[in-house]
Amino acid sequence: MLDLSAVAKLEKNKVSSTGAWLVLFEIQFQGATIRLVSNNENVTWGGEEWIAFPVELGEVTEDSKGELPQLTLKVSNITRSMQQYVEQYAGGTDAIVILRVVHSEHLDMATPEIEEYFQIKKTNTDAHWVTFTLGPDYTMTQRIPANKYMKNFCPFKFKGIECGYTGPGMECNKTLGRCRELGNSVRFGGEPGIPGVPTYV
Repeated sequence: MLDLSAVAKLEKNKVSSTGAWLVLFEIQFQGATIRLVSNNENVTWGGEEWIAFPVELGEVTEDSKGELPQLTLKVSNITRSMQQYVEQYAGGTDAIVILRVVHSEHLDMATPEIEEYFQIKKTNTDAHWVTFTLGPDYTMTQRIPANKYMKNFCPFKFKGIECGYTGPGMECNKTLGRCRELGNSVRFGGEPGIPGVPTYV
Protein backbone atom coordinates (compact mmCIF):
# COMPACT_ATOMS: atom_id res chain seq x y z
CA MET A 1 0.00 0.00 0.00
CA LEU A 2 1.25 3.48 -0.89
CA ASP A 3 2.23 5.65 2.04
CA LEU A 4 0.63 8.93 0.97
CA SER A 5 1.42 12.22 2.63
CA ALA A 6 -1.21 14.06 4.69
CA VAL A 7 -1.59 16.58 1.85
CA ALA A 8 -2.19 13.81 -0.69
CA LYS A 9 -4.78 12.13 1.53
CA LEU A 10 -6.58 15.45 1.93
CA GLU A 11 -6.65 16.01 -1.83
CA LYS A 12 -7.74 12.42 -2.46
CA ASN A 13 -10.68 12.68 -0.07
CA LYS A 14 -12.04 15.97 -1.41
CA VAL A 15 -15.45 15.78 -3.08
CA SER A 16 -14.15 18.19 -5.73
CA SER A 17 -10.79 19.81 -6.42
CA THR A 18 -9.42 22.53 -8.66
CA GLY A 19 -6.08 20.74 -8.93
CA ALA A 20 -4.95 17.57 -10.66
CA TRP A 21 -2.46 14.76 -10.22
CA LEU A 22 0.42 15.21 -12.65
CA VAL A 23 2.73 12.50 -13.92
CA LEU A 24 6.29 13.70 -14.49
CA PHE A 25 8.66 11.75 -16.72
CA GLU A 26 12.42 12.20 -16.47
CA ILE A 27 14.33 10.39 -19.21
CA GLN A 28 18.06 10.24 -18.52
CA PHE A 29 20.02 9.47 -21.66
CA GLN A 30 23.79 9.20 -21.30
CA GLY A 31 24.32 12.72 -22.56
CA ALA A 32 21.01 14.49 -21.99
CA THR A 33 18.06 14.60 -19.62
CA ILE A 34 14.51 15.25 -20.83
CA ARG A 35 11.72 16.28 -18.45
CA LEU A 36 8.13 15.90 -19.62
CA VAL A 37 4.75 16.26 -17.95
CA SER A 38 1.45 14.74 -19.03
CA ASN A 39 -0.38 18.06 -18.93
CA ASN A 40 -1.68 20.89 -21.14
CA GLU A 41 0.90 23.42 -19.86
CA ASN A 42 4.45 23.42 -18.55
CA VAL A 43 4.99 23.18 -14.81
CA THR A 44 7.90 23.91 -12.49
CA TRP A 45 8.69 21.34 -9.84
CA GLY A 46 11.89 20.52 -7.97
CA GLY A 47 13.58 23.61 -9.40
CA GLU A 48 13.18 22.27 -12.97
CA GLU A 49 10.77 23.06 -15.78
CA TRP A 50 8.74 20.11 -17.05
CA ILE A 51 7.56 20.43 -20.65
CA ALA A 52 3.93 19.64 -21.46
CA PHE A 53 4.01 16.89 -24.08
CA PRO A 54 1.70 14.14 -25.36
CA VAL A 55 2.67 11.07 -23.33
CA GLU A 56 0.86 7.79 -22.77
CA LEU A 57 1.78 5.25 -20.08
CA GLY A 58 0.67 1.67 -20.57
CA GLU A 59 -0.18 -0.94 -17.96
CA VAL A 60 2.33 -3.24 -16.30
CA THR A 61 2.47 -6.57 -18.11
CA GLU A 62 3.23 -9.82 -16.31
CA ASP A 63 3.05 -13.44 -17.36
CA SER A 64 3.27 -16.90 -15.85
CA LYS A 65 6.72 -17.63 -17.33
CA GLY A 66 8.65 -15.73 -14.69
CA GLU A 67 9.70 -12.91 -17.00
CA LEU A 68 10.34 -9.48 -15.49
CA PRO A 69 7.34 -7.12 -15.55
CA GLN A 70 7.34 -4.46 -18.26
CA LEU A 71 5.29 -1.44 -19.28
CA THR A 72 5.27 0.89 -22.27
CA LEU A 73 5.86 4.62 -22.39
CA LYS A 74 4.69 6.33 -25.58
CA VAL A 75 5.98 9.82 -26.39
CA SER A 76 4.61 11.79 -29.34
CA ASN A 77 6.85 11.69 -32.40
CA ILE A 78 4.88 14.10 -34.59
CA THR A 79 7.55 16.79 -34.34
CA ARG A 80 10.41 14.24 -34.48
CA SER A 81 12.01 15.95 -31.48
CA MET A 82 12.14 12.72 -29.44
CA GLN A 83 13.40 10.72 -32.41
CA GLN A 84 16.51 12.91 -32.50
CA TYR A 85 17.44 11.76 -29.01
CA VAL A 86 16.68 8.14 -29.84
CA GLU A 87 18.97 8.25 -32.87
CA GLN A 88 21.72 10.12 -31.06
CA TYR A 89 21.78 7.83 -28.02
CA ALA A 90 21.59 4.36 -29.57
CA GLY A 91 17.85 3.98 -29.23
CA GLY A 92 17.95 4.97 -25.59
CA THR A 93 18.69 1.41 -24.52
CA ASP A 94 19.57 1.28 -20.79
CA ALA A 95 18.57 4.93 -20.29
CA ILE A 96 16.87 5.56 -16.95
CA VAL A 97 13.26 6.71 -16.76
CA ILE A 98 12.01 8.17 -13.48
CA LEU A 99 8.25 8.42 -13.07
CA ARG A 100 6.97 10.83 -10.42
CA VAL A 101 3.45 11.81 -9.39
CA VAL A 102 2.81 15.26 -7.90
CA HIS A 103 -0.25 17.44 -7.34
CA SER A 104 -0.68 20.66 -9.29
CA GLU A 105 -1.79 22.53 -6.17
CA HIS A 106 1.30 21.51 -4.19
CA LEU A 107 4.23 21.89 -6.58
CA ASP A 108 6.22 23.43 -3.74
CA MET A 109 6.52 20.02 -2.07
CA ALA A 110 10.01 18.61 -2.65
CA THR A 111 8.99 14.97 -2.31
CA PRO A 112 6.71 13.39 -4.93
CA GLU A 113 3.85 11.18 -3.83
CA ILE A 114 5.10 8.38 -6.08
CA GLU A 115 8.58 7.87 -7.49
CA GLU A 116 9.50 4.82 -9.57
CA TYR A 117 12.68 4.03 -11.50
CA PHE A 118 12.76 2.10 -14.77
CA GLN A 119 15.23 1.26 -17.50
CA ILE A 120 14.55 1.38 -21.24
CA LYS A 121 14.82 -2.15 -22.61
CA LYS A 122 13.57 -1.63 -26.16
CA THR A 123 12.55 1.26 -28.44
CA ASN A 124 10.20 1.38 -31.42
CA THR A 125 9.37 4.43 -33.52
CA ASP A 126 6.81 5.32 -36.16
CA ALA A 127 5.36 8.52 -37.58
CA HIS A 128 3.21 9.09 -34.50
CA TRP A 129 4.95 7.68 -31.41
CA VAL A 130 8.27 6.73 -29.91
CA THR A 131 7.45 3.69 -27.79
CA PHE A 132 9.81 2.76 -24.98
CA THR A 133 9.49 -0.65 -23.34
CA LEU A 134 10.42 -0.17 -19.70
CA GLY A 135 11.60 -2.73 -17.20
CA PRO A 136 13.02 -2.57 -13.67
CA ASP A 137 16.23 -0.54 -13.41
CA TYR A 138 18.08 -3.71 -12.38
CA THR A 139 18.23 -7.20 -13.78
CA MET A 140 17.78 -10.41 -11.90
CA THR A 141 20.08 -12.06 -14.41
CA GLN A 142 23.11 -10.31 -12.96
CA ARG A 143 25.26 -12.18 -10.48
CA ILE A 144 24.71 -10.95 -6.93
CA PRO A 145 27.10 -10.36 -5.31
CA ALA A 146 29.06 -9.17 -8.34
CA ASN A 147 32.29 -10.94 -7.33
CA LYS A 148 33.29 -14.42 -6.25
CA TYR A 149 34.95 -14.77 -2.87
CA MET A 150 37.80 -17.26 -3.20
CA LYS A 151 39.98 -18.64 -0.46
CA ASN A 152 43.25 -19.05 -2.32
CA PHE A 153 42.94 -17.09 -5.55
CA CYS A 154 43.69 -13.42 -6.16
CA PRO A 155 41.46 -11.74 -8.80
CA PHE A 156 43.81 -8.78 -9.27
CA LYS A 157 45.86 -8.32 -12.43
CA PHE A 158 49.50 -9.12 -11.72
CA LYS A 159 51.43 -5.85 -11.32
CA GLY A 160 48.20 -3.94 -11.81
CA ILE A 161 47.05 -1.04 -9.63
CA GLU A 162 45.23 -3.25 -7.11
CA CYS A 163 48.04 -5.80 -7.00
CA GLY A 164 50.64 -3.09 -6.46
CA TYR A 165 53.63 -5.41 -7.00
CA THR A 166 56.57 -3.72 -8.79
CA GLY A 167 59.34 -6.23 -8.13
CA PRO A 168 61.40 -8.37 -10.52
CA GLY A 169 59.12 -11.43 -10.65
CA MET A 170 57.49 -12.06 -14.04
CA GLU A 171 55.03 -14.83 -13.17
CA CYS A 172 52.25 -15.23 -10.63
CA ASN A 173 49.81 -18.10 -10.28
CA LYS A 174 47.46 -15.91 -8.20
CA THR A 175 47.83 -17.97 -5.02
CA LEU A 176 48.57 -16.70 -1.53
CA GLY A 177 51.73 -18.83 -1.46
CA ARG A 178 53.15 -17.11 -4.54
CA CYS A 179 52.12 -13.72 -3.18
CA ARG A 180 54.13 -14.48 -0.02
CA GLU A 181 57.16 -15.54 -2.08
CA LEU A 182 57.05 -12.15 -3.78
CA GLY A 183 56.64 -10.36 -0.45
CA ASN A 184 53.31 -8.90 -1.53
CA SER A 185 50.83 -10.85 0.62
CA VAL A 186 49.53 -7.64 2.19
CA ARG A 187 47.93 -6.89 -1.21
CA PHE A 188 46.54 -10.42 -1.73
CA GLY A 189 43.01 -10.11 -3.12
CA GLY A 190 41.67 -13.50 -2.05
CA GLU A 191 39.84 -14.40 1.14
CA PRO A 192 42.15 -16.78 3.09
CA GLY A 193 39.90 -16.50 6.14
CA ILE A 194 37.10 -18.43 4.45
CA PRO A 195 36.90 -21.84 6.14
CA GLY A 196 36.48 -25.17 4.39
CA VAL A 197 36.04 -25.43 0.63
CA PRO A 198 38.18 -23.16 -1.52
CA THR A 199 35.43 -21.16 -3.30
CA TYR A 200 32.33 -19.38 -2.06
CA VAL A 201 29.98 -17.53 -4.44
